[in-house]
Amino acid sequence: MTARERMQRMQRMQRMQRTKRGRARYRQRGASVEPVFGQIKDRQGARRFSMRGLARCRGEWLLDAAVHNLRKLHRDSVRRTEKATERAAKRMQRAA
Repeated sequence: MTARERMQRMQRMQRMQRTKRGRARYRQRGASVEPVFGQIKDRQGARRFSMRGLARCRGEWLLDAAVHNLRKLHRDSVRRTEKATERAAKRMQRAA
């Protein structure tokens, strides 16, 4: 990215921040996107890339994102299993 492109992006962001709608939209980012980066950095220790080059860094990032999503899926499946086990135990108690 050139200095000119960076300046254009900054100016676009500044224009967006001047409107109520733009500020509200930007505020949503903190609730939807930013926590994922924090979780990946905190839980997986992904603070820096260990490889050089854009293609390799991109691959490393995709791997980190996949691990994050797999952890979420695993956590949710464990919770569903625990809830199903609790419901079955309650049914057994009522039947007895």
